Amino acid sequence: MIASAYMLGQMVTTLGLPALKFVRLSRAHAIAAVSLLMASVLVSASLYSQAMLACWFVIGAACGALQFLGATTAAAAANRHSAFALRLAVTLLVSGLAIVAVQLTGGFAGYAFLMLQLGVVFLAITGVGLVLYRTPAVASPVHPPVAGSAKPAVRPDRLVGLVVIFLLFVGQPGFLAYAVQNVQQRGVVLEHLAYAIAFCKTAAGLVLLVSVVRPPDKVKDDLFFPGVVVAVGVLGMAVTSDAVSFMLSLLLWELGLNVLSARLQAAVVQDNPATAGPWLVGAIFLGAAAGPLLHGLAIQARIPMVFAVYASLSALIPAAWIYVRGQAIQTKAS
Repeated sequence: MIASAYMLGQMVTTLGLPALKFVRLSRAHAIAAVSLLMASVLVSASLYSQAMLACWFVIGAACGALQFLGATTAAAAANRHSAFALRLAVTLLVSGLAIVAVQLTGGFAGYAFLMLQLGVVFLAITGVGLVLYRTPAVASPVHPPVAGSAKPAVRPDRLVGLVVIFLLFVGQPGFLAYAVQNVQQRGVVLEHLAYAIAFCKTAAGLVLLVSVVRPPDKVKDDLFFPGVVVAVGVLGMAVTSDAVSFMLSLLLWELGLNVLSARLQAAVVQDNPATAGPWLVGAIFLGAAAGPLLHGLAIQARIPMVFAVYASLSALIPAAWIYVRGQAIQTKAS
């Protein structure tokens, strides 16, 4: 129930803000979201039943607003590749360290203590973020309208990138939602899983951080290689019969997916600067919400490998989109 309340709150803001024509959030908006987040986390520690669920709805809404803020800020950056990579790198490193800290301090032993820990982590991170945050400029369209002309309609082909993001996230979180359960049903014992997940996230964050500080190169535009890495990771987790192979596959998946996600989001915004930025988080959310449902239905129908195959192939959709888009641009230019 807590997860459902959180997801509902997240849906309200990730889809509601762009639907209400928000293209960025000001510092005042950010302060309001952080204040609601902190208050709800701390208050929920002493509540029960419906009141606790209401707090988690607000937490989800605040987190969705902060995700929207992060996506639109990265979309407005001059170097979008580095901006999206840095945003995701910080998220992964904080997630990895938070998992380890909670494990070491026994946070999962009690809800109230866990909320206190989360409150401290959120306060530290959001406090730094608010100090550094600057309201981003509104992204300009690729082809600005002529003065005095009517506002141009959104071209359907400019929305394909958002559909690609949706399809990718249907497959990836959708597969991982049941990957651990499926491998354990095959008799594989996964010890210290939380630490393994923290290690994978930290490793992926460091890889992205390195990509930010390196000089620009064409590799940052490549979506095929990280897509192949993700596909191999998915298939490995789907068929592995021992813990070591599963952990290696999980590491490949985490590394490949986060590199692919950062590059894809930058490419989608580059293709459609005026519209894609505000809808990025919404497309990711819808895919991540639909994926586990579809995977669950596949398991219920006793065809889990069908979804695993889709998850593997979905990692190659971004590269296919880039190729087709490039061919179309070349055709128009010739």
